[in-house]
Parts: sequence; structure tokens; C-alpha cells
Amino acid sequence: MKKFNAVVIVAFIAVCLFACKSKSNAADDVQTIKFKFTELGRETQFRITCDKFDYYFPEGKEKSFDKKPGIDSVMQLLTGLKMVNDGTEPDVRGKIYITHTNKAVDTVCVGVKALNYNGTTYETPQGLLALIQK
Repeated sequence: MKKFNAVVIVAFIAVCLFACKSKSNAADDVQTIKFKFTELGRETQFRITCDKFDYYFPEGKEKSFDKKPGIDSVMQLLTGLKMVNDGTEPDVRGKIYITHTNKAVDTVCVGVKALNYNGTTYETPQGLLALIQK
């Protein structure tokens, strides 16, 4: 019985350590954030998809964040997103490249009304649009 209790205690401690480690702030592992965008009000005759953005807008404007306050402000805007479930897809006018310290890169495709992040469509926060255009 003592061995069983010791095993349970060790397993509990291991689970707690793993859980505490995995709850680190997502912004903490972000190294840089780069915006590539065109005029957000620019209209086209058809919806631009994420994979065609660079083709249609090869000479977009760029803005980068590599300091913690800037990274934190962008990540804060991306953590409180409201999901869209009505079939809306973004008419892409910009991309955000989030480079993590392990060199993985997340791409956010941004439209004026909707954005796509990690395969899910969300409403585009007006604060994000304002930050991009600053």
C-alpha cells in the first residue's frame, strides 16, 4: 500500500508540473511578428484567398514587431477572438506571420470583416486593423 501511495504521489506531482509548464503565456514563445498588408479598404471583383494574397499583392506594406510590448499587444488582440460559424471566409488584405522561438511560424490571414487563424475563422478585431494601419 505504501508503494501504491508513493506512485500516486509521484504521478500527481508529474501531472502538476506538466500542467503548470504548459500554461505558459503564448506570447512568451513569440520571437517576432511581421505584418504584410495592402490597403484594407481596397476592393477587388472577387474574394482574395490566403494562398493568393502574395500573388495579387506582391508589393504590400510591411510592419514588424520584435520587442515584447509590441508582441504582447498583438497577441492580446489575437487571444480574445470571437469565432464565426456562418460560413464567412476572409477577403484577405493582409497576413500576419508569428515566428516562435522554436522557429515555427503561424500565419494569420486578415480581412476587414474576418480573419483565419490556426484553421478557424474569427471576426477581425477593429483594434487589430487600427494597429496594422498605424
